[in-house]
Amino acid sequence: MISKPFLSLRQSPWTVALFALSIHGVLLHAAWATTLTVPGDANIFGAGHSLPPAPGGGGAGELPAEFDLGFTAGSGVVLVFSSVTGSVTLNAGTGNNANDPDGIGSASNIGVNSFGGISGVVAPNAGFLAGVFLGPSEPTDPAPLRLDFTVVGTSFTSLSPQLNQVFFIGDGLTGDGTGTVQQFNVPSGATRLFLGLVDAPSYHGDPGAYGDNIGAFSATFTVPEPSALKLLDVAIGLAALGLWCNRRLRQIQTSLE
Repeated sequence: MISKPFLSLRQSPWTVALFALSIHGVLLHAAWATTLTVPGDANIFGAGHSLPPAPGGGGAGELPAEFDLGFTAGSGVVLVFSSVTGSVTLNAGTGNNANDPDGIGSASNIGVNSFGGISGVVAPNAGFLAGVFLGPSEPTDPAPLRLDFTVVGTSFTSLSPQLNQVFFIGDGLTGDGTGTVQQFNVPSGATRLFLGLVDAPSYHGDPGAYGDNIGAFSATFTVPEPSALKLLDVAIGLAALGLWCNRRLRQIQTSLE
């Protein structure tokens, strides 16, 4: 009389395993890799605006590449780049200095002012891949303080930018094409990530001079959402518990036969 229900449980390890795999597939959607193409004239100061600005003159370029996080970030969300490739030139037709995503090969260091609610930035090289996190609203002044990567350095292992604060990404590694993967802590309230470049006439002053930029970067990154990962842990734990219970019930069935 009791053998039938126990007998049906002999197939449950497969059922539980398939259930865990299906949950794994559903919940890890938030951590799937995303790749964005970032043109050399992608104006990071256009993030969240309808048009890219160029108060310094020399061409406004185009709006930066945008990625919708799909949720409002809380604490503990980390952005990592698995690959950043390509090259750009900020002075096509004059210096023709091509540089990699870290800005190595560029003609100058850079120091650009804040504008339109987006912070400026100071860095030891120009032409690097830059990012900025925004909330759902269009940025307005005052902008956050600009980060100085001649002081912070570009070999950090972890960085915590504020909303509307431009930050150095480069190739996402602590070295130029080498080193460990850097972590970028997503600020609370962020809903969007923008990728672009920082530029200005003579590389200093107000944003602009995007008119002579050519080339592009290709950036691949992941932004796992913590609640999804927590749910995945729960699902895996329940699957493990189900397997244990099944083994225990089979042991009881054997002892009763």
